[in-house]
Amino acid sequence: MPPAENESISRHRLSAPPGPVYTRTVLEPSFRFMLDHYFEALLETNRAWALMLGDTGIVPGEHVSRLLAALDTMASEGAAAFEEFNPAHEYFYSHLENRLSQLAGPDAAGQINVARTRPEPLTRMALRVKILRVSEGLAQLTDLLLDLAEREADTVMPQWTHMQPAQPSTLGHYVLGIVDALDRDAGRIESAYRTTNACTLGCGALAGTSYPIDRLLVTDLLGFDDVRVNTIDCVASGDFALETTAALANLATTLSRLCEDLYLWHTDEFALVEIGDAFAGSSSMMPQKKNAYPFEYVRARAAHAVGDMVAAFGALHNTNFGDIKDVEEEMVPPTLHSCEEVTNSLELLTGTLGSLTVHRERMADRAAAGFSTATELAAVLHRETDLDFRTAHRVVGRLVGLAVQRGIRPQDVGSELLDEAAGEVLGREAGLSADQVRRALDPHGFIAAHTVLGGPAPEPVRSALADARARAERRREWHHAATTRLATASEELRRRADAHRADSS
Repeated sequence: MPPAENESISRHRLSAPPGPVYTRTVLEPSFRFMLDHYFEALLETNRAWALMLGDTGIVPGEHVSRLLAALDTMASEGAAAFEEFNPAHEYFYSHLENRLSQLAGPDAAGQINVARTRPEPLTRMALRVKILRVSEGLAQLTDLLLDLAEREADTVMPQWTHMQPAQPSTLGHYVLGIVDALDRDAGRIESAYRTTNACTLGCGALAGTSYPIDRLLVTDLLGFDDVRVNTIDCVASGDFALETTAALANLATTLSRLCEDLYLWHTDEFALVEIGDAFAGSSSMMPQKKNAYPFEYVRARAAHAVGDMVAAFGALHNTNFGDIKDVEEEMVPPTLHSCEEVTNSLELLTGTLGSLTVHRERMADRAAAGFSTATELAAVLHRETDLDFRTAHRVVGRLVGLAVQRGIRPQDVGSELLDEAAGEVLGREAGLSADQVRRALDPHGFIAAHTVLGGPAPEPVRSALADARARAERRREWHHAATTRLATASEELRRRADAHRADSS
């Protein structure tokens, strides 16, 4: 006979049922969280485990067939069929085992827990799917940014250090810098996936089992790339979650820094870019407002990602290296939450940037102002005269001071003002022609001259763009391979289950 509705599957050591406070504050919230995130993973795990138990001869084939049929029924019923929480069963796992007993019979269902413990490896299975969604969203944003960088490769714009005019560059050059940072983030995401996608199934409570199980078989059937070997490490390790939250926090921080720049450039004072109305917000009081809210949301969610990382690390900090709730449950919600929010941020930012208008003339005008090309004038003065660079720097610094005092724009500076500055610093003229001064202070000429590896000139930008597209393609290939691996394993698991039932009939 199956267990009675209010009979606990595993609580026989204890003399009292779960109390109402413990139930309300721990058991039911835990059950509902796992039902939301682990339902499909547990059914898949039970299928693989049942097949392995049959293949190794630990469980009779008839029991395996009944288990597989019951699992199919539970899959068709869906998670909604388990919405009612019964304190007698305590755990999410036990609720499903109770239903399995009703469908397959207690003699078959009683075999499903042979040589295993309930936590394994559901968190990893839920998390790996969410990591791949992050990877997919990051690839889509990267593709959009690469197209933007190519389109705006010649769009001259100012850049700042300490939020003061520094040197001109191009929007394409800036965007490629963001792409490089995101590529490093993608590498960290891939590393987190590899650490996560290691199978812990078969570790028992911590010492494995004396049954002749095949851990490698279930590893393969569930689409894991590797097996976590040491059985204590299986139940104790939480580094996969820590690595994931750290990678997500790093990625979210990169996104927030991009958003802060765009947010500033979107202001009326800068007016360098503008997002589409479909992504902008209005004001309930001020009718003139067009607010770039997506950038605020992404920045704030980066703070959430950092907080989730701290929460995950804090849950494991100073815990013993074993199977404890801190590892099994408490570090999981912030990890999965971070995945969801970063995925949403990537989608929001990709859509917003797809609507972006670049005000190129305004960018060029701002690049010409503020003496952001003064560095090149100092370099030309150093190369074309006998002055050392520091002395040339002093001369140009004095030139800028004179121009600012007299309200002279950079494009109106000639050799006369340079000679006046040199006279004050050196006691003699600088020795450059008017054409040399004009070309040195021109933003377009500045950019064309900066051909250094990774610089803003057309040739290094084209080279960097080609390299970035190649890296992005490799990232897409990795994502496709990882996704295909999971899909193929799921199909193989289904095929093996169907074949077993066919052979048993």
